[in-house]
Amino acid sequence: MTQHIALVTGASSGIGKATAQLLAKNGFYVFAMARRMDRLEQIRSENIEPICLDVTDTVAIQKTVDHAITTKGRIDVLVNNAGYGQLGAVECVSMEAAHQQFEVNVFGYARFMQAVLPQMRTQNSGCIINIASILGKTSIPGFGWYAASKHAVEALSETLRGEVIKFGINVIVIAPGLIKTEFAAKEFELLKTVKHPPAYQKLLNALPRLLAGEPQAPGPEIIAQAVLKAATASSPPTRHALPLDAKTAVIAKWFLGSRIFDWAVRQKMKI
Repeated sequence: MTQHIALVTGASSGIGKATAQLLAKNGFYVFAMARRMDRLEQIRSENIEPICLDVTDTVAIQKTVDHAITTKGRIDVLVNNAGYGQLGAVECVSMEAAHQQFEVNVFGYARFMQAVLPQMRTQNSGCIINIASILGKTSIPGFGWYAASKHAVEALSETLRGEVIKFGINVIVIAPGLIKTEFAAKEFELLKTVKHPPAYQKLLNALPRLLAGEPQAPGPEIIAQAVLKAATASSPPTRHALPLDAKTAVIAKWFLGSRIFDWAVRQKMKI
């Protein structure tokens, strides 16, 4: 049986690392990509090939995809996961920071999708799994630019699905809620670089409370399992929201309506 080939971005930690390792454990050959090569080397194995890569580098992405095709002859799965969260009030986050958020979280995904699609169309098969966020459906104060980038991922994925399904290519969105990773710590480091006037102090006080449950949240393995299931199913669901808090938020917004849901969020945040 031909070994399935997967490309996983943001594989040096968290969801990407867990996904690369789980896919490799289940027989995939994984090209694991990230900027931190020292971290990637720690997961190198018979079925994991680390590649130093910045998802804003179009040339490097094409070289990586060409390398995968040349050495393995096919690409079965792309897991777009590399990303970060820019916190801060919409008014206060600089346009440069906002652009960079989209460069990584949206255009980074798009660059890889464009690079792998010709090969997947030739094969008449393939699976693109985009890691979005619960905030791609239920944005909340303080997460505006990050949420906007994930809304964009949702829209691109939905559009692409309709465009390529006739070529035997599945496009799946996995939307995590709170997951125990390094993600929140990085978000708060970036938040320190954004200057806010005193009027936003309540918002700034609320953000740590919202993410206070991260140490008790499920680990990234729960998302990796969802990726594996999507990558191996003959007819995978188009969208997963997990763990339970993510599913609950989507249902609550649908049930309550946007105005009441937004009010409930502001009450919880005390802003």
